[in-house]
Amino acid sequence: MILTGSICLSDIPKELFKKVECKDGSTKIYLNVAILERKRPSTYGHTHVMSCSPKQEERKDGVNYFCGDFKEYIPQPNVPTAEQIDSAPSVSPADDLPF
Repeated sequence: MILTGSICLSDIPKELFKKVECKDGSTKIYLNVAILERKRPSTYGHTHVMSCSPKQEERKDGVNYFCGDFKEYIPQPNVPTAEQIDSAPSVSPADDLPF
């Protein structure tokens, strides 16, 4: 399953970002997250939410850690269906085809 959506970076408390120095000497910033399935899809069809996932001792009362909405990506076929092919107009001999 592929989920698509967006997250609001400005809603994430800055203290939840963790700066980590890697073995190669570079510094990277990480954020622990969790993707949760909604009980019911939202008005816009979102079926999942993303929440920052701080450690229990880092959580604060009254702080909302939800920061994103996602829905399943369902690719649309770009090949015509059998019905579309059947209903397409026929090519007449007068049409100038490149082959």
